[in-house]
Amino acid sequence: MAHDSVVLARAPNASLLNCWPMPKVLLLQFDTDPACAQRRAALAAMGVTLVEAEPRWPTFFDAVTAERPDIIVIAASRIPSHAYEAARYLGEGFNTRNIPVLLVDVVRKDEAAARRSAPQAAIVDRADLVAAVEKLLGRTRSAQM
Repeated sequence: MAHDSVVLARAPNASLLNCWPMPKVLLLQFDTDPACAQRRAALAAMGVTLVEAEPRWPTFFDAVTAERPDIIVIAASRIPSHAYEAARYLGEGFNTRNIPVLLVDVVRKDEAAARRSAPQAAIVDRADLVAAVEKLLGRTRSAQM
């Protein structure tokens, strides 16, 4: 069953919340993707505000507009063409081009196509997803201070 947007929040500890607003990560993935629970759990364990939507038009754009995330993670394992198109659109959009986009679970043989379609997006393996988000959040936090 598809859902428009789900917000999951977990505060790591009160002292971090006093330093800056809790970062928001938008996770675009299909509910039918067998790996969606793994990605969701990994990101939620980081202590970010996690928002989920599917990478189909206009659902993903509505979620970006409503939630204004710091980072967008797009899973490319279920329907890669939707993931690449969403990443391309977000990378080119006037209001969204400054939001970092990570494409995760891109099949090795499709990496060149993903880079051509969405050159602004970074491609990461699922094993490196948390580290990539942490690195981007470090940049985002220092830029806000």
